[in-house]
Amino acid sequence: MKSLPKIIFTVLILLLIGTWTYHRYTQHERYENISRFDYLPKDSIDYSYYDQPALRIYLDNCTKLTDLAKTLWLKNGVDIYTARTGYGEIQSKINRYNSLLRYTKMIEVRLSESKDLKDQGLANDVIEVILDKGITVGAVENERDKMAAYEFLKGKNVSARSPQNEIWEMQKLLNANDYNINITGIYDAATDSALLDFQKSNNLFASHVCDDVTLKKLAE
Repeated sequence: MKSLPKIIFTVLILLLIGTWTYHRYTQHERYENISRFDYLPKDSIDYSYYDQPALRIYLDNCTKLTDLAKTLWLKNGVDIYTARTGYGEIQSKINRYNSLLRYTKMIEVRLSESKDLKDQGLANDVIEVILDKGITVGAVENERDKMAAYEFLKGKNVSARSPQNEIWEMQKLLNANDYNINITGIYDAATDSALLDFQKSNNLFASHVCDDVTLKKLAE
């Protein structure tokens, strides 16, 4: 009976060692693959993106997503990749992570699209128009041509008495608005008919003259 306290003491020591060992094991297991929660910026994004503040938000969000995922795992034992629901503060963190992830993915898509376009040799100003307006490369060139014609014809009030180069540019603008006239630089009946039709269709004064009001509408 005198050995009973020693037995109890030994058992307690073994329990403590076992508890400590299990704790160390679980801690090791928890930290061992912690890098899997890193949300790293993709290689496929444009780091010279035309909207640098948006790029900085994306990079900052990558860090925030990493921190949130690791905090949930290390402090709460929650794997963000498999967790769907939680309670209280944990659910709040999960919701925050998923919301931030959706927003970050949205920026990431634009950054990747910009990289693809830049690999095709396009500059930031062209890429900005393509992504913001959701148009094609060809449409961008069309927009550029329209704006060039607008700047050239502004204030000139093109009519049948105008120089050929001015009539030529107006005819190009009419064709860019789905008319199909011959671009000759001559103010013929087809040109006049197209101009009048455009003015009437857009509730403009049918003046037979491409004034600045008509010109602006043609260039839109």
